[in-house]
Amino acid sequence: MTAKAFWLVPALALAAGVQALSFGPIHHELLQILSFTAALLLLGQEQRSSGLKFFAFQLLTLIVGLSWLHISMTRYGGMHAALSASALVAFCVYLALFGSAAYALYRLAMQRGWVQGALGGGLCLGGLWGLSELLRAALFTGFPWLSVGYAHVDGILSPWAALVGVYGVSAWAVCASCWLAGLFTAREADRRSLLLALVVLVLLSKLIEKPWTQTIGTAMRSLLIQTNIPQDQKFDIERLVAQQNKLTSMIGRAQVDLIVTPETAWITPWAHSPAESRERLLESLQRQGGVLALGLPLGAAIENGNTLPIRSNSMLLIKADGQLLGRYDKQHLVPFGEFVPSGFRWFVDHMRIPLGDFERGSYPAPVHPVAGRLIGFNICYEDLFPEEIALQVQQGAHVLVNASNLGWFGDSHALHQHLQISRMRSLELQRPMLRATNTGATAAIAADGSLIARLPTMREEVLVSSVQPMQGLTPFARFRLVGTGLLLVLMLVLALSTAWFRPASGGRIKIAP
Repeated sequence: MTAKAFWLVPALALAAGVQALSFGPIHHELLQILSFTAALLLLGQEQRSSGLKFFAFQLLTLIVGLSWLHISMTRYGGMHAALSASALVAFCVYLALFGSAAYALYRLAMQRGWVQGALGGGLCLGGLWGLSELLRAALFTGFPWLSVGYAHVDGILSPWAALVGVYGVSAWAVCASCWLAGLFTAREADRRSLLLALVVLVLLSKLIEKPWTQTIGTAMRSLLIQTNIPQDQKFDIERLVAQQNKLTSMIGRAQVDLIVTPETAWITPWAHSPAESRERLLESLQRQGGVLALGLPLGAAIENGNTLPIRSNSMLLIKADGQLLGRYDKQHLVPFGEFVPSGFRWFVDHMRIPLGDFERGSYPAPVHPVAGRLIGFNICYEDLFPEEIALQVQQGAHVLVNASNLGWFGDSHALHQHLQISRMRSLELQRPMLRATNTGATAAIAADGSLIARLPTMREEVLVSSVQPMQGLTPFARFRLVGTGLLLVLMLVLALSTAWFRPASGGRIKIAP
């Protein structure tokens, strides 16, 4: 074994770990760019098994980045550690196939001469990578967590989010990594072209940075509740009244327009809750004066007082006088937690998760008027799907609200990654986002994706903050994934054109990193 081969595996593992940390809690775009560039350089001259080694790089990134799934399966699901670890690895293997397929097609295109030079190689890999992330977000129920673009929420490439969304940002990030790697391996003439391309990309990113939307009305004042109830106590029926009283006490007396609780903060349907708990909550609301968005499970028509079983994971809007203004029912359900995928009942039987099969809410989700503004609600990981949130903005939502319960995952980097995802939605749609969570990260996010305020994780606390409602549509909000698709196709066409206008001169084609 050569010295290079000996160091290749640990070097790739280190690059994978650094890339995983770039999503949270560190969330820095340079870590993502440099780690991906390092992986390309390490594999650039590998003629054998480079695809398998890149797959290992992707797999390690995902295992480190999604290791918090192990907490939910073992600590709260009661699953044996070995089975949980196996499930985590199997899931990450599936996710790693998408990016690895993009890399394999890129290598094939370079070997066959369909694409030539590091400049074309970067466009090719970037375009293919964006397509692979789109496919990962759409296939089955979709799980685009740790899409490369999320690491760039504060980076130079972030202005692209309003035009082509997170998957377009991912494409440019991977393309830039390939061009950076080419600076170390390409010929002198190609290096000048690569440097020029990187400069143009940076300048374009600055040029397109602009407000696509406008303010509407005055700032909206909100109270966001972080209950910090341990997950193993959350659904304990013996603690029901105590937990509901605790939630009521956290409303306080601050004068706000909107109060938001975490997902399923109230664990019984409204009409079937203890009368004394409802009365205390309404009394507190009357003193406070705002509209309450209460996270709870609901029946199919609970407003009419029927006794149908629980059907939805919902947010119920309640006025200070007790009037029910409306409800939002979660649409994009979590596999294994809110519904059982076909053929996986055996897997769910190994976990003790107290949620059953929910039904999806109406699509597209309606927006709700609160204090003269239109609010678009989403629950838990629904904000992971930008094309769905964009529909609410198309309907006129001025403010977005996310209610989550990440208590399943402890004090892990899942909390920081989810905040990063919400910030990307604000960047894409130029709408403020209010986040109320059980354990964190509860935060108020401005329309430019910046953090206005946030609470520390794993604390019982409330956040009173103001956000400015916005109107108008960004290109991404207007066209959703159409603009993303056009960018990716354009990148691939430009990559192929490098072979059309600079045909191979014979001999073995050197593979760009």
